[in-house]
Amino acid sequence: MKLAILITAALTLAAAAQADFSYKVTRKTGGMMAAMANSGPQTSTYFFKGQKMKSDNGTSATILDFDAQTITTINNSTKSYTVRGFGDTGAASNDMQAQVEVKETGQKKVINGFNASEVIMTMTVDSPQMGKMPMEVDIWVSPDVPGANQAHEFYRRNAAKFPWSAMAVGGNPSMQKAMADLQRKLTSLEGVPVEEIVRMKSPSGAGAPAMPQMSGAQSAQLAQARARLEALANSGGPAAAIAKQQLDKMPGGGAQAGGSSSGAMIEITMDSSDFSSSPIDDSVFAIPAGYTKATAAQ
Repeated sequence: MKLAILITAALTLAAAAQADFSYKVTRKTGGMMAAMANSGPQTSTYFFKGQKMKSDNGTSATILDFDAQTITTINNSTKSYTVRGFGDTGAASNDMQAQVEVKETGQKKVINGFNASEVIMTMTVDSPQMGKMPMEVDIWVSPDVPGANQAHEFYRRNAAKFPWSAMAVGGNPSMQKAMADLQRKLTSLEGVPVEEIVRMKSPSGAGAPAMPQMSGAQSAQLAQARARLEALANSGGPAAAIAKQQLDKMPGGGAQAGGSSSGAMIEITMDSSDFSSSPIDDSVFAIPAGYTKATAAQ
């Protein structure tokens, strides 16, 4: 999941503009491990103003300040916040290697009301513990989004100092280089992403486990989800057809036992909407009143 978060960050930066810019992303999780995610659609709002960018999902928010070189994380549940420098990293994991490829397919269609062109990004992460883990991102890019003509200026100003090392990559040089390469390729495209589908597939290779290990609670959760789907599948009607499709995507179920129809363990669909170039008030980037500062975890 951390890899998916990094990809989202790269796509977000590619959409950022010099002028004020904001939009929403609705994320849905599918694939054969979706039953364990136990969550419905999640919506995040992204804001860009000057040298600051913010993502806010309601429960938490992250603010990147490229002038101050800081990452501020706000926890609305505990009414607290932490501040880290761009150079702060966790323990490095230098045995992991990553490669990224991006290519335009020439396919076009209307996505969320915008004329869009398809770009396929593939990433392969290779580690001795997990083997080779392939990831594919189907990106639909549109030049019709309001503010799209300014969308690359933020990256040009900040590409060299974007804090990949502090954003869940554990200081891994190969992963940092892969993320930087991905960002350069994405910002060479015309337009901004209006839809992305991230597919994380099962690992392969000598070190790869046959299936991710599940805890007892996760196994029980999966069994409960299967029981609900089986009940719907036996009830008849449109809901039954949908339930049967979902059963096929679950571990050990249906014709696609052990995988999903796309071969993905996790499939995350992110739809972007509510694009705006209206002015954003500085208070959007302020720490809420009454919040206390906590120590940032390293």
